[in-house]
Amino acid sequence: MLKKILQDEDTIRYVLSKGGITFFFRMIAMVFSFLTMWFITNFYGETVFGRYSVALTVLQITTMVFALGLPHAFVSFTGEFNCEQKTIGFLFKNLKIAVSSALIPSVLYFVFAEDIADYFFNKATLIPYFKILSLSVVFLILHEIICYYFMSLKKFVTYGLFFFIAPNVLFILFLMLFKKLNLESYFTFLAYTLSMFITAVIGLFVIFFRKRRIEHPPISTKVILNKSLPMMMSGVFLVLLNWTDILMLAKFQTESQIGIYNVSFKIGSLALFFVVSMNVVITPKVSELFFKNDFNEMKKVVNRATQIIILLTIPLALTLIFFSNFILSFFGTVSISGSTTLTLITLGALFNAMTGNVDQILNMTNNQKLVRNIFIIGFIVNVILNVILIPNYGIVGAAASSLITNVIINSIFVVIIKKKLGFYTFM
Repeated sequence: MLKKILQDEDTIRYVLSKGGITFFFRMIAMVFSFLTMWFITNFYGETVFGRYSVALTVLQITTMVFALGLPHAFVSFTGEFNCEQKTIGFLFKNLKIAVSSALIPSVLYFVFAEDIADYFFNKATLIPYFKILSLSVVFLILHEIICYYFMSLKKFVTYGLFFFIAPNVLFILFLMLFKKLNLESYFTFLAYTLSMFITAVIGLFVIFFRKRRIEHPPISTKVILNKSLPMMMSGVFLVLLNWTDILMLAKFQTESQIGIYNVSFKIGSLALFFVVSMNVVITPKVSELFFKNDFNEMKKVVNRATQIIILLTIPLALTLIFFSNFILSFFGTVSISGSTTLTLITLGALFNAMTGNVDQILNMTNNQKLVRNIFIIGFIVNVILNVILIPNYGIVGAAASSLITNVIINSIFVVIIKKKLGFYTFM
């Protein structure tokens, strides 16, 4: 495989140079992510981390729904733009749609925070988290669209700074400040919200600070939503696939068990590091090549990117599996019980990585409705497996459900890409 990869020098140069930038920023972000997880579990306890995890899960799902799929659709549309003036004009239209949409859940969460915490989760301790969540939705959506704007322009350094570095640095700084001030535990979630708010404001300043000519492309809201809404549905069910385990564990297990599972899940998801990082590079490139109708070059870029992902991911996954107890011990001795859970999650993530950036390849080639349907099927399978396995096997059952679902949906993606685009992602 290595010999074959090295034959395409230009493709490899693009993939490694642009991908390397993203790898670097994501690696720094990973360090900060685990630092914040370590900080919360050690200074506030796994119960508080469990509450934070539930609130963050709900926030991410809400953001997926009310962002309306605009961030991913933005990259898909801008693949045919030939100037930055059109891209920034298109950004302006997307921001107006997104803010209007985000105000709906913001009001609902603020008004019904007590009802949601009591009725859906039977945990009154989550009430202040949902109050804070009501303020978070707008900032998180703005932040995501701003970052995808930079991605669409292939400004990968700027994208990395705003997506990976700034919010994580601000998050840990606020956590340390609030701990020093001895504030309530729910301020851990407020720290996350403030980090997103400040990053989004700075991003808007960077984009609109310079006076420039803005050209509004003649793309109606209806046309945008026709493409973005299937992507939104895909995103929602992808998040549900990743976080349904947490939500169902919240119903059947203690907050401590949720905290242990979430630690294992975050560590096991490290096996997705390279495929998710490469997504930033592949997505705008596939969109550009699709509008150029250059499927031969698309195959070459996708193949080489996936092969590099495989070579880099296998050693990482094996390390996580064989040293699971040692790694988990850094997050509290009780988390060592999540060793089997970590192994199963890592195996699922490894299979995901080895198939490549399958969902985004289809999204960028006008197959977004197929992606939506596959994720819906995967979600249903995952829920059924969780209902069967969690009551009997707890967090290990949740991890097993995740592994089986990953294998099923990514296998379907690979077959469809072969049928629609004429090539396998990995060869």
